[in-house]
Amino acid sequence: MKNLKYYLELIRAKNCLTASFGTIVGGLIASGFKLDLMYNILIASFIVYLICGFGNALNDIYDIEIDRINKPFRPLPSNKISLKNAKIFSWLLVTIGLLLSMFNNVCFVIAIINALALYLYAKKYKRNKIIGNLMVAYLTGSVFIFGGASVNNIGITLILFLCAMFATWSREIIKDFEDMEGDLKEGVMSLPIKYGKKSLYIAGIFLMVAVVLSPLPYVMEMFGEIYLVGILLCDILFIYSIVKLLRAPSKNSAKKSSKNIKYVMNFVCFCFIIGSILK
Repeated sequence: MKNLKYYLELIRAKNCLTASFGTIVGGLIASGFKLDLMYNILIASFIVYLICGFGNALNDIYDIEIDRINKPFRPLPSNKISLKNAKIFSWLLVTIGLLLSMFNNVCFVIAIINALALYLYAKKYKRNKIIGNLMVAYLTGSVFIFGGASVNNIGITLILFLCAMFATWSREIIKDFEDMEGDLKEGVMSLPIKYGKKSLYIAGIFLMVAVVLSPLPYVMEMFGEIYLVGILLCDILFIYSIVKLLRAPSKNSAKKSSKNIKYVMNFVCFCFIIGSILK
């Protein structure tokens, strides 16, 4: 049981569950909450769990030397799991995930793209956050499309994907502004390091793209007025968070803004769920 605990720690099981939940949300919304399609949605969520675990394990594999200093308690630097076993386990996860994804052609293609993106991120782009942030944003939003693809209806999940991607991209830049000091010491490249406070305006633009896209399900008559009311409240909170940060940019205000945006993103998800039920 101890070994299982260490492997779950290696893949960051809670993060994997969050990604899986996003897939379930995407699948339920796309299926109109048809329970007869729940099997496909659950298979898709399990695939996402496996491939997310692969990416998280790879991050620890490539960061093992840094973690010996910064996070010596992690499974690899503490020798709770050998590097060889971690590599075998990570590739086993992605292999099973890709094989399972063959139940649906679109899911299979997305799974391959995401597995490749996770590999490249861990190996090359984690220290180049200008590209890495886009990859993280895409991967975050893609779980919703994956859920939609599992029930052969990507349509509505495309909007959720785009909203999640641009909001996440914005939040990642804000987090980089907060982490500038540490990133400079470690030789990490990010937009805040390159452009300073101006990078927050880029974050603001990305967040505004998410805001502009968010009412589309109502405009396109996919969802009703209840969705519109909820999503407009989210948009107001998004705008408030970024404006407050731009007026007084600091490490502390960036931390608060990042946290607020995360909470609002969760509420956006809830709005999509309610919108799909109460059309």
